[in-house]
Amino acid sequence: MNYFVPPVLAYLIVCIICTTLPASEGYNSVGWKLFIGQIYAIPMLIIVSMIMFILKKKTPEAKKRMDC
Repeated sequence: MNYFVPPVLAYLIVCIICTTLPASEGYNSVGWKLFIGQIYAIPMLIIVSMIMFILKKKTPEAKKRMDC
């Protein structure tokens, strides 16, 4: 299983949501929305990456227990 796909998907989903939300007058361009969307997308990427790292770390231990 690719452990980098869910964090990237979470990042892309947050960026897409940020670009579709309405913004104030003068800030209603795609570039500005993506720039501000990074405030939410980067922490989401980090959180999902840490979760996937923990799941990856626990997977081999579970397989060793089942083999015994």
